[in-house]
Amino acid sequence: MSGKYKIGDYEFQTYEEYLAAQEDVKKIDYITKEVDVSDVDVAVRLYTLIRNKEIVFHSRIGVSFSWYLSDIIARSSKDLLEEKREKQAEAEKGDKLKAAGIICILAAILCLGYYGVSLWQEHLEQQEFENLQDMQNMTGHAIQDSYVDDTPDSAGSADGAPVEAPAEEAEEKERIDPADLTVLKEYRKLYRQNADLAGWLSIAGTEVDYPVMQTGERDPDYYLHHDFEKQESVSGSLFLDARNDFVNRDTNLIIYGHNMKNGTMFGSLKKYMDKSYWKAHNKIKFNTVYEKADYTVVAVCLSKVNYEDDYTFRYYNFLNAGSGEDFNAYLANIRQLSVFDENIDISYGDELLTLSTCNSYIEDGRLFLVAKRE
Repeated sequence: MSGKYKIGDYEFQTYEEYLAAQEDVKKIDYITKEVDVSDVDVAVRLYTLIRNKEIVFHSRIGVSFSWYLSDIIARSSKDLLEEKREKQAEAEKGDKLKAAGIICILAAILCLGYYGVSLWQEHLEQQEFENLQDMQNMTGHAIQDSYVDDTPDSAGSADGAPVEAPAEEAEEKERIDPADLTVLKEYRKLYRQNADLAGWLSIAGTEVDYPVMQTGERDPDYYLHHDFEKQESVSGSLFLDARNDFVNRDTNLIIYGHNMKNGTMFGSLKKYMDKSYWKAHNKIKFNTVYEKADYTVVAVCLSKVNYEDDYTFRYYNFLNAGSGEDFNAYLANIRQLSVFDENIDISYGDELLTLSTCNSYIEDGRLFLVAKRE
């Protein structure tokens, strides 16, 4: 093929350039459908990903999209600068009036004379003495409060600071031995066939209705390429993070599955990028082999697999919240990764379920849902 190829106002000399431009158009179309690029925070995030070559374009159309994002950021910066200048001008005007007032106040203070200053000094000394007494009392209480017993029943955090716990959870719960539990009737036959069965996941109105497997940490990804019968399989099985304890339940249970093009396994999770679909399919059932539970999806998020030397948030490493502080740090990161500007209704003490799959919006991209137990 020869001649010029056109996409809109762009002309390309070779067919290869034309194909590359088509791919860029598809990628841009996907991004603009999934996120609001006119939002400055979103534009900054996308522009950073492009600069870091985590989102890669191969044509002038992609370069133009980068410029478009930089224009959004530049306009926002200009508006902020003008607003800052206006505030600064107002502040300078106010400062002149304040300066005149301060001079008058200083003159009045000087007129109080030596006697007034002496009385004020005496008052400060008395106040300082009282503050010292209060500080000593507070220090004494703090030393007592921060003491943490070494026994497992201690309610202290790892760094020795007291952690406020609900009355019913003041003492650590006795750990449950799975051998003491009875497998639910509906899963007994399956469990006899394969003791790796951890439970069953289903989402009404979707293709998700599968057993969930779990292996030990020696072979944590075994079910990535094996089915329930332990036969090699391209689609694999849904499987629970090998580090998770679903009996003595962790804060966050993480289930992984392939993003299959035919919609099987977690192939339908990409539909949650549509807000109306999310709202219509926000109820999840995840029954372990020992108990039943219902969950509500509270967040749809995009992330990526990070390398060991990347000092960034890894959602797939959040299994337990050791304190309210840990949980709030997790929540802050989830808000940053959320696709939709919605309140994420979770708090310290909630039991969470995360469904994780691959997503091609960037290299090593991940799509994950966060759900709260009802």
